[in-house]
Amino acid sequence: MSFRDWQAQYAQHGIAAFPVRVNDGSKVPAIRGWQRVGLNRSAKLAQQFAGADALGFCPGRRSRVTVLDIDTPDERILADAIDRHGDTPIIVRSGSGNHQAWYRHNGEKRLIRPEPDKPIDVLGSGFVIAPPSIGTKSNYQFIQGRLDDIDHLPCLRGIQPNIEGQTVATALGTKCIREGDRNNTLFRQSMKAAHSCDDFSALIDVARTRNDEFLPPLPDDEVVKVARSAWRYTELGENRMGCPGVWFPASEANHLIRNDPDGYLLLSYLRANNSPKRAFMIANGLERDLPLTRKRIAAARQRLTDRYVRLVRPASKQGGAALYRWISKGGQN
Repeated sequence: MSFRDWQAQYAQHGIAAFPVRVNDGSKVPAIRGWQRVGLNRSAKLAQQFAGADALGFCPGRRSRVTVLDIDTPDERILADAIDRHGDTPIIVRSGSGNHQAWYRHNGEKRLIRPEPDKPIDVLGSGFVIAPPSIGTKSNYQFIQGRLDDIDHLPCLRGIQPNIEGQTVATALGTKCIREGDRNNTLFRQSMKAAHSCDDFSALIDVARTRNDEFLPPLPDDEVVKVARSAWRYTELGENRMGCPGVWFPASEANHLIRNDPDGYLLLSYLRANNSPKRAFMIANGLERDLPLTRKRIAAARQRLTDRYVRLVRPASKQGGAALYRWISKGGQN
């Protein structure tokens, strides 16, 4: 069966489906303006893209569906998620062998990894690929239930629904980003997020979630373009955004290397491990991490004090360690 056939079946249940392209691990709507597709346009797309082999829809208010996206084929994780969030008649296996559990929409928004230790996303906006789309490894398929069960979906338990009248940004506790700042902001956020993403599809999910916080959101093709650029930098090993590191002006580095190599080593370690606003220790115990004796660390610390760092709390007799802060831009240049 083709997109044309399945579009009609989804439409019977009030879901406006649209064609999706799935290739090289990338899942992208085949049209622009997919966020605004209603049943009338969906029917026209069924004629225009009759032979498309993948379809998607937007979870949320119009489709009346929220998807619990379980990003692992481990059925134990699926069982735990069902036990926690409630049973549902519809469970889908994705093209990569992962799982979706469908629920009645109850104001949920798009939340990527609301619990960092669980590979689970809540999809109350954005888009999902639906059965029987052809995926990267196999077809999407209903492994429990069918489309006729759409009208009998329960609400998702254990997720705080969005409060009516709040913006997405307010609900997520973040700041709205307005026109003029959206592309640069999304690029910076995508660059930082890319370090913890397993593949480009995971980064797309993050980028779309961040885009939902913008006022108004960027077009999806622009979101994909930004995420692809961030992923390219990451694959090339050139993405240093959000990564701790050390940088010295050449003149400063050369001066320290020639005149105070111990100070250079200690300062490099401190810059790599302490942010500009952080109070930190420079304990003699750093001899475990540096090829310096306690005596050399103490001497180097004394030379750095009042030039790069300042003492903000002396050591106490009760065992409290001395604390330091950076002077000016001594921390992260």
